[in-house]
Amino acid sequence: MIRARSLYRDVVYLALAVAAATFLNACTYTVEQQTVEPEGWQKRIEHNSTINGWTIQARLGIQSETEGGSFDLFWDETPAAYTMRMIAPMGMGAAQITGNEAGVTLKMADGREQFSDDPDELFATMTGLALPVSGLRDWIRGMPMHDVAFSDPVWNENNQLHKLKQMGWRVEMNKYRKVNEFELPHAFYLEREEGSELSVRLLVRRWQPQSGQ
Repeated sequence: MIRARSLYRDVVYLALAVAAATFLNACTYTVEQQTVEPEGWQKRIEHNSTINGWTIQARLGIQSETEGGSFDLFWDETPAAYTMRMIAPMGMGAAQITGNEAGVTLKMADGREQFSDDPDELFATMTGLALPVSGLRDWIRGMPMHDVAFSDPVWNENNQLHKLKQMGWRVEMNKYRKVNEFELPHAFYLEREEGSELSVRLLVRRWQPQSGQ
């Protein structure tokens, strides 16, 4: 774990100083909120559930109590598999998560590689930090994680999901834009509910969904 934390610190230390203030401002929004499930919400979930693949380019920020930094994220998803590549600025390091029905493999820039059936646990083991990979695959589509309990949902003035609590995370979604026939969030803020302080910010730059395949 000491080795993993040292690697992560080397990868992100300079990026924190350069990007933190700009990234915080980019993910801050004020919206009108409602706590009663809006009419047509279940139909919206059904519609967005038809998205079974995508290509996303985004900026990912991770901040713990003592460390933090930002990455370029390249995320390719198909019905059978997904790949998430995270690249730190100025060639400071990279990691790649590849998953399918058999499990998940995480490759680090130093050549280390590990396989698991739990992507969240694997990322934490290899980097010393948490990233809710399994939850992000549904939250990215503007809906709760399928078949997992959640609480405290909040919708915005356009009846789009704005906040919820799920899997031990407080999740906030903002900056909805229409992409093809879907209304999809492009800015996310995640904060861990328990344990040491940890937050994740995701700002989508390019969202290309596929459906019905």
